[in-house]
Amino acid sequence: MKKNVLTINHTLSATYPDGFREMSSVELKKFFRTDASRCGVHDKDRHMIMNVCWTKPGILGFMTDERSILNGAETQLSRHLQKYRRIDRLSREIMGYPAIGIRFEYTVTETDIIQYSDLYVVKAGKVYYAAQSIGRKENFAQDQELMEDFLNSMTTLT
Repeated sequence: MKKNVLTINHTLSATYPDGFREMSSVELKKFFRTDASRCGVHDKDRHMIMNVCWTKPGILGFMTDERSILNGAETQLSRHLQKYRRIDRLSREIMGYPAIGIRFEYTVTETDIIQYSDLYVVKAGKVYYAAQSIGRKENFAQDQELMEDFLNSMTTLT
């Protein structure tokens, strides 16, 4: 399977398989309410998205860590997603850095479709990155493999 490259914040890259394509600004706004500091890929046939957003804390950056970024993201998710439920806490390495995350499910608004998502936060340099996969519950095992490949391919650009 051919690998395509997604450039993240002009500093990182990740590969993604055929069948996915980079999301446009319009698509990012549709799914995430903003396209600022975010990029992603989408496979419409699989109903799967892999995306990354980033933030660089300001003057109070010394008070920020992966846990505070993840907690803030989870607060927003629980407010905006229908029937949000955290399933598990996650941890792993991404690009050699420790990352923490959550696995959760929610119901797509005005449907009975259940989505699963993994969300990881990692700090690389002075920037925090949140990498997320979103997909249908019935495809979860296969989607996890694709996300593993995506996360394992993440590297800094030189």
